[in-house]
Amino acid sequence: MRLSVKRCALAAVLTVAGCGFGHHDSTSADNAARLAKASPAAASPDATGDSYAASVDQPPKLASGGITALVSGSHLKDSVIYPIPGRVRAGEALVIAVNCQGPGRLDAEVRAVGMSFSLPCEKGTVLPALNEFRMDSSHSLGSLRFTAKPDVMWSFTVGLDPHPPKPH
Repeated sequence: MRLSVKRCALAAVLTVAGCGFGHHDSTSADNAARLAKASPAAASPDATGDSYAASVDQPPKLASGGITALVSGSHLKDSVIYPIPGRVRAGEALVIAVNCQGPGRLDAEVRAVGMSFSLPCEKGTVLPALNEFRMDSSHSLGSLRFTAKPDVMWSFTVGLDPHPPKPH
């Protein structure tokens, strides 16, 4: 599913399941994913005055229209796991907005709902992406796992859209 969003330079294609993330049992700081404390998504002022300007130093803002932000993070590196509070009901959509920068790739996975995607990131350029996954059945959301190359930095916001557009 491709989505276009005002001011997004990149719309990432969502792939469902099978985008293997290796399970890392290592406890070294370089290889293990950090479990991040979930914080409610909060609006933050943007230094440029453009509330939709892509930045890795601030979480991306989700368009209004009833989308409820659940959790967000900014200025992130390496591998991180974020708990996502709540449930998604059948017919709703899980929305993940990501901004990334740096040479390499960023992978994201929400195992509880069978959703994963990868984003190419570029040195010197912040690339925004928005993925929306409409749910056919109700699920607990569980957690969002990010895996990134060492020089990639990113920010993200996760939300729920109770009334997503109907698929074509």
